[in-house]
Amino acid sequence: MQIDRTILDQLLSLDDRTLARTISMLADAAGIDRRAADAAIADLRLVRSSLGNATDADIQKAVAMLGEDRVRALMKMLGRNNG
Repeated sequence: MQIDRTILDQLLSLDDRTLARTISMLADAAGIDRRAADAAIADLRLVRSSLGNATDADIQKAVAMLGEDRVRALMKMLGRNNG
């Protein structure tokens, strides 16, 4: 199960309201502090910039920090159960 550029592009294609809601749901699934998620949602321009500029190394670092179980949960939420 992998998070890749395609998934980031999927997130970037969302309108602001849907992106904010998705970030909130993903943060909950990943066990990320609600205040941290809310802070990210408050500046969607920065979120979009960060997602757009993320390298493969950045993605892999995030995956390693989250762990396989959380990545699996996130992928399921994004409708990507295989990979």
